[in-house]
Amino acid sequence: MNYTRNFLLLFVFCSALSVQGQVFLKPEPGKGLTFKEMQRQFNDWAKKTDLSKTRYWKYFKRWEMEMTLHTDATGEPADPAIYVQGAIQAANEKMRGSNARFSANAWYPVGPTSVPNNQTGYMENGIGRINCIAFHPTSTSTYFVGVAQGGVWKTTNNGQSWTPLTDNLPITRISDIAIDPTNPTTMYISVCDFEYIGSGLKINGRNNTHFGLGVYKTIDGGATWNPTGLSFQMTQGDVSLIRKIMVNPANSNNVIACGVNGMYTSGDAGLTWTRVVNELFWDMVQDPGNANTLYAATGWVKNSNTGKAGIYKSTNFGATWTALTTNIPQTGTVQRIKLAVAPSDPNYVYAIAVDTDNGLHGIYKTTNAGTSWQIINPGVNVLEAYNGSGTGGQGNYDLALMVDRNNRDLVFSGGVNIWGSADGAQSFSPVSHWTTSYGPTLHGDIHFIEQQPVTGAVFVCNDGGLYRTTNLQLGNWNQANSGIPWPTQWTNISNGMAITSFYRISSSKNTTGRIVAGAQDNATFYFDGTSWSTILGGDGMDNYIDPGNNSELIGSSQYGNFYLHASNLPNLSPLSSSLNPNNETGEWTTPLVANYNQPGTLYVGFENVMKSTNGGLSWNKISNFPRGFNQSEICALAASHANNNVVYAARRARLEYNILGTVYRTSNGGNTWTDITAGLPDSVYYTSMEADETDANTAYITIAGFLNGKKVYRTTNGGASWQNISYNLANVPVNRVKRIPGKNYTVLATDFGVYVLPDGTTTWINQSQGLPNVIVSDIEFNPSLNKIYITTFGRGIWATDLDVFVSGMRSAKVADAGIDLYPSPNNGSFTLKFPAGKTARETYQLEVIDITGKVVYKAALTGKVEYRQQLNVPAGLYFAKITGKKTYSVKRFIVE
Repeated sequence: MNYTRNFLLLFVFCSALSVQGQVFLKPEPGKGLTFKEMQRQFNDWAKKTDLSKTRYWKYFKRWEMEMTLHTDATGEPADPAIYVQGAIQAANEKMRGSNARFSANAWYPVGPTSVPNNQTGYMENGIGRINCIAFHPTSTSTYFVGVAQGGVWKTTNNGQSWTPLTDNLPITRISDIAIDPTNPTTMYISVCDFEYIGSGLKINGRNNTHFGLGVYKTIDGGATWNPTGLSFQMTQGDVSLIRKIMVNPANSNNVIACGVNGMYTSGDAGLTWTRVVNELFWDMVQDPGNANTLYAATGWVKNSNTGKAGIYKSTNFGATWTALTTNIPQTGTVQRIKLAVAPSDPNYVYAIAVDTDNGLHGIYKTTNAGTSWQIINPGVNVLEAYNGSGTGGQGNYDLALMVDRNNRDLVFSGGVNIWGSADGAQSFSPVSHWTTSYGPTLHGDIHFIEQQPVTGAVFVCNDGGLYRTTNLQLGNWNQANSGIPWPTQWTNISNGMAITSFYRISSSKNTTGRIVAGAQDNATFYFDGTSWSTILGGDGMDNYIDPGNNSELIGSSQYGNFYLHASNLPNLSPLSSSLNPNNETGEWTTPLVANYNQPGTLYVGFENVMKSTNGGLSWNKISNFPRGFNQSEICALAASHANNNVVYAARRARLEYNILGTVYRTSNGGNTWTDITAGLPDSVYYTSMEADETDANTAYITIAGFLNGKKVYRTTNGGASWQNISYNLANVPVNRVKRIPGKNYTVLATDFGVYVLPDGTTTWINQSQGLPNVIVSDIEFNPSLNKIYITTFGRGIWATDLDVFVSGMRSAKVADAGIDLYPSPNNGSFTLKFPAGKTARETYQLEVIDITGKVVYKAALTGKVEYRQQLNVPAGLYFAKITGKKTYSVKRFIVE
């Protein structure tokens, strides 16, 4: 696939926020909010609000943090073309491998290997957000899911194992999957994350950061993907969020898709498209008994005053549409609408409507196929997070609706939780709750509920993954409050999908192999060397593992809520009281760093720098930076290992208050600090800092956003001056900088992969071969285990061997040396072929690793040119890691 051509023709940014009804955002009538205005309104509200007792704000902050990393020098969303050019450059570099030292794919997954053991104490575990599911038309054990940040995944054994299908797409955000019912090897996907539609569809004439590529298509079951013509339709500045796609079972050349920019139809299998309705669409469903009959829901976005809420109907597979008389307020009251048709009686159609607080406005229902509608108030707010008595919710982010295939009056809704009605939506009873307070449950934030049309099994997609039940039952609050568990029995079938979105990672510096990593909406993951657990809830953020005591670690959730796990303390102990006695504001991801030359010495950045010398048991403030209502938080820290008195700290820019970023350095342990910002860009976000391990005057800082050529800076004189070492890097956010321990290399984690700069050179080398095309968020080293780890935002944790990584930088001889693995796909039987003459002189170690990082097979290979291997493993994607004295290779292969 030629990404240069396709990106130039196809790429536009999508909008990305589903918080338009929240109390902290108040646009002027008839106007949208700029990003800086949204930040300022939230910050002002948060300063006066106890966030620990307030609901429905966290997903705004998740979006706001991602947006902050993708702004221009004015603090507003950057021109989409900038990201396009960066993606072009990175994708082409990766495809060619033109400046990479590894000719082999060096990276392999390491976890999480399964849904973790739950040690959070209150919330259901999860792996990552899944947006949608699509069933194979003839094989009930085969289905596909669309992951928010991790692509399309396929199972052929009813969820026992999974295979990713879209790792080579330039963007792997998926919102819908449509399968040709007459030819299942043909599929269409919506490449975007539609769940973040919302505020500021256009902010200052530019679209937000949750971008999309329109509709892509495969004709070989997902082995290869190509853009359809609908993507070409999006080249004139229109948003590219596509909500739903359908294929006509009577004529597979007829395809229909809808989204923010309208309703489109194609008569030539996606080659060309015609816009037939110019409205903002939020949903589309099909009459199960008559494929030509479709219903579609439009919506209104409060913050941008965009769109009109309503319901449309077509009886000719979308060629023409009629606006139905529903009495739904077009603007000012109803935002999102989700539809469901009763399979047993298609005259029954339900529509759940979201109000301006993202809670339930009401449920609209027709019993005569849309001729007339009634609005129902069921007496409970099924979109709020608790027992239905509160207001608000997250309906513009998570919303689902399903009617049982055999009972037209049995309706299920999804918001934060699942509710069900047995009387046609007149009343609702609880089915699940996002906490474990009432027994076994499923993860909160429900995005999709679908019933397998043949088996009747019900599948739920949510922020934690994919769940299945064969008997979806209603519960009641009286029984739940009496300790009787929910009656529905769920099976979590997310094992086998490496789809976690991680922020930060730490590893033990010894051979125990311990790892701790913070994940979006799925807590802090902990690997004890044998198994994975989640150890505290919320969004997992920065963390630390004690290198000497194998029972001590620190994890955190948003805004700097740190917890310590130690052998002399019960479970997890909050550090808030001793760590932050002045109740200073912390960043969304509050930075935590350690000085490993002084065991137990830690630093945390709030508005000031806090220091501990006893592993986190007690803390002291060592800076006196300006504080106040409009001051900023520390976003990056670095502690020198060469001089224990040297610490670097960066405070973020707050352009919503006209505050620029500032970087400080202390050389006397915090008694005094020097402003060393001069020479650095100060209007964008500082993502990380790193101090050289042998020279306290040498440090590095990385920058997010889209200031072309201003990504990485280095000082060699303690900040008296800075050198721009961005060199050939694309105009892409840089998320992390690290120095390889004991080596002369600088490593970057970016939105488009991993880059390395050897000292004394001026060319960053793309070292992303073998990685899926997802954001790389952090880098970590464990020299004792010879590992370099990276976290991705949507595809879990990956690793490569550190000595091979370094040796490969010095010499291309440490490569795959022409090793072949064939065939792929295979049935578990494959051949490894080595160049003639090599294997007689060397022994190779073979490890076969599955997609989650689990080693499923080991063998020693000696003295042959060809080795035939037979594995008894489930279908899926596997990695054959071959290691020799001067050879290293990781070969991907698929087992079908």
